[in-house]
Amino acid sequence: MDPAVDNILEEFQKSKMKKRVKSGAKGKGAEREIVKILNKRFEKLLAANESWGKFSRSVGSGNRWGQNVDLPKHAKDTFSGDLCVPQNFLWVLESKKGYNEEIDLCTLFGGTNATLDGFLKQVEDDSKRCDRKPMLIWKKDYKPRLAFVHRHDIVVAGYSCVLHYNGWTAVPFDEMLKSDDSFFFQF
Repeated sequence: MDPAVDNILEEFQKSKMKKRVKSGAKGKGAEREIVKILNKRFEKLLAANESWGKFSRSVGSGNRWGQNVDLPKHAKDTFSGDLCVPQNFLWVLESKKGYNEEIDLCTLFGGTNATLDGFLKQVEDDSKRCDRKPMLIWKKDYKPRLAFVHRHDIVVAGYSCVLHYNGWTAVPFDEMLKSDDSFFFQF
């Protein structure tokens, strides 16, 4: 037994066992952040229309549709997507955070990214269930959020950066939030 080698192996094992943020906790935290951002952005509008409700996390959003559930229309409208949205809100929202290695925007130039495509399909499926427009909000660690919407649902003039990908358009989410209320709500 060589104490120096044993010490190196022990330190290596400790470094491999460092705590990682659990993806579920990371996802819930991202959802809470978006809820806070949206409730602040639409604070006056929602206060003037209290019956619409506010934004909140949708409990069990990640596992609901894998189960054999047959919800009525009003429940599908409420529980589709990661967030419960106010009445008259035009979008179903799917929130993702992280996936730093899985989603490399350079791979999009090849026309496909399995992880991103899966997220877009997920929000597309939610959109069909509740008859709202699909929006994926993705935040790579230490980077600003991006919003992916169908290309025909957005006018891109005025955005600092625009990415078109397989019928979807991505723009900075914080810039999207500067859009008129009519972009988000049906009046």
